[in-house]
Amino acid sequence: MITLSKTEVIFMLTMLQLTPELRQLLEVIACRGGDIDDDVADELRDMCTNYLDEIGYDEDYEPTKNGEKLEDLIDKLFVG
Repeated sequence: MITLSKTEVIFMLTMLQLTPELRQLLEVIACRGGDIDDDVADELRDMCTNYLDEIGYDEDYEPTKNGEKLEDLIDKLFVG
């Protein structure tokens, strides 16, 4: 189980193109708190990785602020 902060959840809600099920789960976590299981973490990590490739770097291939946040989330969501 992985615990996400409210800030992390809100970031994902605003930045990622989530499935309706993931959106609903994250909205509940944003309001009430809670954890996500490994399967959800894998799915969110994949979405963060894809979005990082799209918007995460500037023209010099340096991470943008959102890119840094996505990198942090990818690390946190890694289930070894």
